[in-house]
Amino acid sequence: MKTIRRYWRIIFPIFFIVLIWIFSGMNGQSSHNQSSDFASAFGITNAFARKLAHFVLFGALGYSISSFVKGLHTAEFPNFNLILYPIILCVVYGAIDEVHQLTIIGRNATIGDVFIDFLAGIIGTLVYVIIFCFWRRWRIHRQLRQIQKVAQ
Repeated sequence: MKTIRRYWRIIFPIFFIVLIWIFSGMNGQSSHNQSSDFASAFGITNAFARKLAHFVLFGALGYSISSFVKGLHTAEFPNFNLILYPIILCVVYGAIDEVHQLTIIGRNATIGDVFIDFLAGIIGTLVYVIIFCFWRRWRIHRQLRQIQKVAQ
């Protein structure tokens, strides 16, 4: 069963990496049309829609990489590796993504997008740590209290 969980934990980061690569590989006009459609549907500006897409995708990537790293290590959590590795990987992949966009007609790269990717990786990682690691610790302590009550 642990092997199946480990495979699921690697599938999601790969999914988000491929999804980001596909969106980055769109030519400038297709990307603009897609973000314009999204922006008009939600009543936001095109620029904000593009930054929001970066934030959501890289936040999900940071979250899923945190899950994968947690599956590799059995140490107490939150662990420094659980927080550091996903953030570093999000920044590195954000830089690779921007370089990839330079090779696409009509696209450009900005340092601001890498910074957004960095912040999104931090937020995604922290969400994972808060939801799963602290919640799991609280659940274990609650179960121990119930066992102690039964033992008395």
